[in-house]
Amino acid sequence: MDPNVILKAAIERQEVSAIEALMLMQQEDQVFNDIFQVANEVNRRTNQGIVSFTHRTHVNYTNVCRASSKHCTYFRKKGDKEAFTLQPEEVVAKIAASPAKNDVAIQGALNPDLSIDYFVRLVTAVRDEFPHAHIHGFSPTEIFFASRRARVPAREILAQLKEAGLDSMPGTGADILNDKVRKKISPDRIRTADWVDVVKTAHHMGIKTTGTIVVGHVENEIHICEHIEILRNIQKETGGLVEFQIIPHIPEPAPGAEPRPRMTQQQLMKLVAVCRVFFGSVIPNIQSPWSLYGLQEAVQTLSVGANDLGGTHFPQTPYYQGNTPKYTAPEILEKAILKAQRRPRMRDSVYGDAVTRKAAKTRRVAVAAR
Repeated sequence: MDPNVILKAAIERQEVSAIEALMLMQQEDQVFNDIFQVANEVNRRTNQGIVSFTHRTHVNYTNVCRASSKHCTYFRKKGDKEAFTLQPEEVVAKIAASPAKNDVAIQGALNPDLSIDYFVRLVTAVRDEFPHAHIHGFSPTEIFFASRRARVPAREILAQLKEAGLDSMPGTGADILNDKVRKKISPDRIRTADWVDVVKTAHHMGIKTTGTIVVGHVENEIHICEHIEILRNIQKETGGLVEFQIIPHIPEPAPGAEPRPRMTQQQLMKLVAVCRVFFGSVIPNIQSPWSLYGLQEAVQTLSVGANDLGGTHFPQTPYYQGNTPKYTAPEILEKAILKAQRRPRMRDSVYGDAVTRKAAKTRRVAVAAR
């Protein structure tokens, strides 16, 4: 099929199929100038030149994990020197020491020693101390693992966490939604159907999630197109995906992994552009996390379909490793966005307006008055 026919369909707001997205990915470099232009136009039409970011604190409550993954350098086995598990009050203390307290991301690993009660106590402690905060926590993999350990449905765990104060969930652990690939890179982790089931269950319960993909390991373009088609189908059914985040495979492999060069900037630009053409406005937000790409490189993707730069605050998390800065003031991201001739917007984890200090104070007063 002529790629121009596919691009014309995208401009005319027609749905682009996964096969057509694959055809676009396989085009020669000279054709990508046209793909970039169409992706930019679809993004402009969808987001009106607004580029968002979060002012968020990330806290990892544990790095003890029973699963192995060839692209994760974060996990540790129980008893390892660097293994840790935080108590709820320690998580609260880390948030209190952070410059960003209104949007909190809480993630961990598959620690077999942690019960549902621990997760509920953790969310409750954060909600009690920071009643105004948006709590974004626990990947589908963590929820599925906890449900299997407790022999209860994922819905029951999600209900308890929502009651305790959980607002939304990250869609991490998706990696590539193809079980043959997953068996190669993370054989002990959640299967595709189970990941989809947890995400859809959360959406039907009113818990929104992000959608992610990890690229640059053993996947190919067919796997990528299968993955994004699964996400779009979820979105059509539930409307619960707030963003699509493209995570490049970390360049330093975990033990036992085959070395592979980091994805080039051109490869990332192509992927962002094709995903924008494929998703259109169905998943309106495509994130290029500046802390993984580099700020200048992330800003470049704003011209080919991305409309979000990620967050300001990235202390030690599963993917944000190495020389990643632990904190970047919102003003720095705002300046970079303005320089790219876009309009900056600080958001929360579900793309609502970020809670300002003044609004947070007002909310705290209201809570105290109840």
